[in-house]
Amino acid sequence: MFKLYNPAIIHNRYPVRVTTVTTKSDRDKSEILGDTKKAILTLLIEGSKTAGEIADKLKIQKTAIRSHLESLRAEQAIKSYFKVEGLGRPRKVYEITESGRELFPRKYDLILLLMLQSIETAEGHEYTKKIVRSVADSIAQGIQDKIKNSSAGVEDSIKILNLASNEMGFMSTFYKEDDNSYSIISRNCIVHRVALSNQDAICHGFHDRIIQKALEGKINSEVNLKECIALGDNYSRHIISVNDTNKMR
Repeated sequence: MFKLYNPAIIHNRYPVRVTTVTTKSDRDKSEILGDTKKAILTLLIEGSKTAGEIADKLKIQKTAIRSHLESLRAEQAIKSYFKVEGLGRPRKVYEITESGRELFPRKYDLILLLMLQSIETAEGHEYTKKIVRSVADSIAQGIQDKIKNSSAGVEDSIKILNLASNEMGFMSTFYKEDDNSYSIISRNCIVHRVALSNQDAICHGFHDRIIQKALEGKINSEVNLKECIALGDNYSRHIISVNDTNKMR
């Protein structure tokens, strides 16, 4: 069962939740690296290169380039390996990783938004919500399997759910409200721009449903959305009310 509440005044109980989250998709993500690192990644998109080749291209000393390369490698934006060519000595080359590519603009949210708009135009709002729910169910299934295959009780099950939420990028934490309820605080909405114009389908058909379905079969609960980033709040807060029958588990 899902209920939508009007945006509430931020509770004093959650003082650390009022920080506004700016996601990487809100700006050119490569800008956070600085000009030199951005230039290095741009070169590596063209193909793997040695430190010397990068230094020559950028007209920067090799020692400085190596320092930037090591920093990028620590950030998992690039990887290095030795490449053997002919009879010469192996050369250490650097290559951009998928994480490194993600630092450049990718318009996932725009594509998703246009897809949902196209589906709604062709099939209607209810069918669009059905598609979103189906995606949420697929995501929730993996979390549900982890919970079902564990010996976790109520609180540990919610811990598993919260860990999965963080892995998806929701930047979430959970708190025990009382003996029968828990709250999951999400400081980031991974589909924020889409949710702004599809609040019903995303906030309930997607986010709420993932929480509800992930716990289904292990915990008899009701999920209520209290605060919502898409409605202007600084975080989203879901209250999980646990049925008394779960206390014996």
